Amino acid sequence: MAGGAPLHLTRQQKAAVIIGVLGTEAAGPVLEQLDENSLRQFTHAMSCLKLLDAAQVRATINEFLSELQQDDASIHGGLATARSLLEQHVADDLLTRILDDADSQSSHNVWQKLAKVSDEALADFLSREHPQTAAVVISKFSAEHAARILNRFEPDLARDVVVGLSRAASLDLHIVEAIGDTMSRDFLATHANQDKMSNPADRIGQIMNYTSPSIRDHILGQIEIHQPDFADEIRRKMFTVEDIPIRLPGRAMAAIVRTIDQESLLKVLFVTKESTPEVGQFILPNVATRMADQLREELKKSPRCAVRMERMPRRK
Repeated sequence: MAGGAPLHLTRQQKAAVIIGVLGTEAAGPVLEQLDENSLRQFTHAMSCLKLLDAAQVRATINEFLSELQQDDASIHGGLATARSLLEQHVADDLLTRILDDADSQSSHNVWQKLAKVSDEALADFLSREHPQTAAVVISKFSAEHAARILNRFEPDLARDVVVGLSRAASLDLHIVEAIGDTMSRDFLATHANQDKMSNPADRIGQIMNYTSPSIRDHILGQIEIHQPDFADEIRRKMFTVEDIPIRLPGRAMAAIVRTIDQESLLKVLFVTKESTPEVGQFILPNVATRMADQLREELKKSPRCAVRMERMPRRK
């Protein structure tokens, strides 16, 4: 293939050329994102390549980019598209939080969500905002709903808000959208978290995540005697290291391990080495080979890893 001879490469081989040009270090993040099938295709494509000179490499890259540009690059946006792209690669709990956040911040949906909030909570928040902000918000509601909010304001504030209503329709669209973004960020997100925390199982589950195993098992055991359904609900709200193979997709591990220090990861692997070996069996094959080898070597040095892990959550 050297010396300017015509190239007849598949798309997989052209992609392999581009990854090869990146070099070991730069190509690492790309390769870590590939699933097993894609890695097999890359390996096969790269193994079929011979020596390419600089001119052939440039020609291959240009041809590959040209083919991409010829493809139909149109895309249909929306939450449904986002869900379809993410659901195979993101844990269910995280996906739900991300989509809920995106949905709450969607400009066309903020007003619908605000309309469903209790009058008391919304009026309390708006009473601390500029009257024009309150005017824009209640201008999106029905007359009856807007009146219920006004009835909760002090008389002077209600007057200022009504005056603001006369200007709300003429405000620049960007200002209205900015107010919607503010309501989404400063009110809806906080209100949603408060609603979630109103569920005792949510709150107790979060506390149990940071409680020592002995105390946690004792508490849940006592609750289970009298309220087995409630104890089961608490366990479903918890996230412990034993949940990692169950709740996380394998492809997520490479990104996750880059956010934590190796010593913390070693502690997780050591603590679960005997009790729940499936955690290590899930983590190690899903991180970079070099890191996995280093972790396996460190795990053999058990005295270094034998640390007290009273705060490390475990499933009963």
